[in-house]
Amino acid sequence: MAFRRGFHVIRRGPLARIEVQFPRPGTAGVRASFPGGGTGRPAQADVLDLVLGMLAWGVHGTDEHAVRPTADRIRAVATAIASSPDGSVADGTIEMPTRAHGRVPVSPGQWDDSCRAAPVTVELVHSAVGPVPVRKGSPPAPSLVLGGLVAAAWDARGAGPEGRLAIALALEGLIGWYAEAHRLTPARDAVASARIHAADRLRAAGHALPPALADAPA
Repeated sequence: MAFRRGFHVIRRGPLARIEVQFPRPGTAGVRASFPGGGTGRPAQADVLDLVLGMLAWGVHGTDEHAVRPTADRIRAVATAIASSPDGSVADGTIEMPTRAHGRVPVSPGQWDDSCRAAPVTVELVHSAVGPVPVRKGSPPAPSLVLGGLVAAAWDARGAGPEGRLAIALALEGLIGWYAEAHRLTPARDAVASARIHAADRLRAAGHALPPALADAPA
């Protein structure tokens, strides 16, 4: 489906999607898909935008007093990804609250088709300013933050050293954005700033940009 706006045709429907499910306490499943064929960039770039978008939407809905602790959780995952020799994140880096057992470690695993709970979902959709991340439904902010952290760890598992560094630096850039900007600024602005930060840091260190940042402005 599409409609005209000025001289441009804006297509509706998701270009890419990331979903995070929590079938049981301490377990999580993550999957990415490209129902609209993606944005035309490398798939890694779309997935990074989805991860950052999920976190940005989570911070967007976080109470003011909880923004700093949330940033600390994102920073811990970024550090774990950057220092990981194989892409795995140590158990306990990400925790989820449970009613019966308090906070328990959680890490990404296989997708569970039998899980009936709705996953936390973020999609990339067309807009007048280009692809932007949007939430599906109205998941609570803590679920978006937790989902984004798990998705970042999942993304790092499949990335090489340069890709993992890009993910970690983008998470660092997201934290930096919210240290300077109000948490209610659009999620797309936080994602764009995080990508630019990661690309600038990599270029400054003499690294080539990996596919996840291939479209970053010079």
